[in-house]
Amino acid sequence: MTDKSAKTPKSGDKIEDRTKALDELKEKWPSPFVSRDRIEEFTQGLFKQTSMSTLDARGDGIKRRYRIGNRVFYETDAVVEWLKTKVRGV
Repeated sequence: MTDKSAKTPKSGDKIEDRTKALDELKEKWPSPFVSRDRIEEFTQGLFKQTSMSTLDARGDGIKRRYRIGNRVFYETDAVVEWLKTKVRGV
């Protein structure tokens, strides 16, 4: 018999509680912006530059993005907000 209590969230365990580490990413990042070519570093490997390019093209990426020349970058706050929408209970 398996112990399902380890897999199910405890009462009072909210998604917000699980996303505190994402706020720490923002606090440690030295800039108010994250360039797309450094998104893998920011997310610690969760998302790659090519994935973000595809998501942006489909309209599923981070909404507050900017372009200067050929470089695309995002507001750090927007990256964290977007990542929080990707967190789900397991």
